[in-house]
Amino acid sequence: MEAPSPALTQAPPTPPPAKQAGGVLHVALVGNPNTGKTTLFNALTGMRQRVGNYSGVTVERVEGRYRDADEGTVTVLDLPGTYSLSPTSPDEQIALDVLLGLIPGVPAPDVVVVVLDAQNLERNLFLASQVLEIGLPTIIALNQVDAAEASGQRIDAVELTLELGVPVVPIVATRRQGLDVLRRAIRKAPELPRPERGFSLPPEAAQALGPVEACLVSAGYDGASSMEALRLIGAEHHPLRIPELDATLVRARDELEAAGIHARSLEAEVRYGWIAEVAERVVHRAESGTGSITDRIDSVALHRFWGPLLFLVVMALVFQSIFTWAAPLMDATEGLLAWLGSAVGSLLPEGDLQSLLVDGVIAGVGSVLVFLPQIVVLFLFIGFLEDSGYMARAAFIMDRFMRGVGLHGKSFIPLLSSYACAVPGIMAARTIENPKDRIATIMVAPLMSCSARIPVYTLLIGTFIPSVAVAGIFNLQGLTLLGMYLLGTVTALLMAALFKRTLLRGPTRPMIMELPLSAPEPAQSFPGGEPPGQALPAQGRHDHPGTFGGAVGTRYLSQAHASGRSSCRSRARAAIS
Repeated sequence: MEAPSPALTQAPPTPPPAKQAGGVLHVALVGNPNTGKTTLFNALTGMRQRVGNYSGVTVERVEGRYRDADEGTVTVLDLPGTYSLSPTSPDEQIALDVLLGLIPGVPAPDVVVVVLDAQNLERNLFLASQVLEIGLPTIIALNQVDAAEASGQRIDAVELTLELGVPVVPIVATRRQGLDVLRRAIRKAPELPRPERGFSLPPEAAQALGPVEACLVSAGYDGASSMEALRLIGAEHHPLRIPELDATLVRARDELEAAGIHARSLEAEVRYGWIAEVAERVVHRAESGTGSITDRIDSVALHRFWGPLLFLVVMALVFQSIFTWAAPLMDATEGLLAWLGSAVGSLLPEGDLQSLLVDGVIAGVGSVLVFLPQIVVLFLFIGFLEDSGYMARAAFIMDRFMRGVGLHGKSFIPLLSSYACAVPGIMAARTIENPKDRIATIMVAPLMSCSARIPVYTLLIGTFIPSVAVAGIFNLQGLTLLGMYLLGTVTALLMAALFKRTLLRGPTRPMIMELPLSAPEPAQSFPGGEPPGQALPAQGRHDHPGTFGGAVGTRYLSQAHASGRSSCRSRARAAIS
């Protein structure tokens, strides 16, 4: 069992005092994944960053600095991407702890910059609404406004500023547009009025949550009491050790149920109801077309039958290329090393030194370097699959198969990354919310055939398997390499099934994930990550594009799809019930 986070056992500090001009500001960047948060971090700091891990956890900490126009130093902390402040993974818990100032050795932020994707404003505003309630000086960085305009969406930044009560700065982080305005806004943010909750709870809900907020305030949660109370009322479990809190929550839930209010969906309903109203006033959409090339590709890539078949073909091409494409480079490398050995041997007289350099260093190291082209080709393909967005689609396709062994699609990406190296694959497993699924994935990741085994596989295949064409396009040696990798994959899945049915027994959680590069249509699925205490179901029909919403840039796979502009209240109930 994981130890409870400090954020759940201590009280958050009072908001930091305003900084004087020229002083040191501590800025935290927070936002959903794929909003350009890290791109903005690099643009602000000029990639002068320090990378390490947070104390006690294997979550990467990236910190950088820059000097603003007032010659003051600004320290920027890039927090892990999170969909809400209802933490379900170590990354999300770290983001909440930093905002509450509860990480040892990490100063509480003086300013919070919430990075919103202008193409997916409604989804991003869920996290923004929670951050605003904490009461820290906040700036909204509205990123990718150029892409939003290209897709037919125009966002009124002035109106959005009035709606949220905090400065909204349109930027394009990739082109460094709007950064000067953002830097000035960051410096002046501590002097501005603190943000507040932008929506009102129903009278019955406000009355029921009153005692919960009072309980939190008595425990020291002054600034975050309203946000915490609304978050906790829908949570199934929580490790807060506050006297009388559990009993107060039970009474509050009973009052809500008596008033006809679903406690678990309360936060999702009120936040998305408010978000829908804000979006209606600030987002102006042009008439959209019939769909993009990505939609047409996804109709095949995510199909129940053609999707898995396409995945096998892609994997076969990857391993086929390791033999065919890398062969000329391997021959060139081998020839270069042979020439180098001959040149060094001709310059030195016969003896121990010549033998050491020619037979030991050049021949010994060369026997490993000759396989470097194959490893490079493998890494090249994995990088291309990630950057093109196909990796996320492959994870969705594999979700059905992963559930057969007790895991879900999020475990697929760490396992596939282990083809290159098991270490980053294990590190990638930390994004899996369920601890048992996370441990099972970590335990079986080393069983995947990593790139270090390619030289051994190549020697064995080259020795025992003839180079025979299969079906006119494939090579028997490449198919054998694919079979060896599949053998490791099948073994890993069988071991995962064994772990999930014995030592790590537990239910498999639903999966929700994003698909990069989608169609230019407004999102119609329930965005914003998981509602408090409940994961969004994402097990819809794998052969129907309607099981995911069409948001520009990224989109969600979810059963909570609604056609037309249905109300957020209905979508929240459909997703949670």
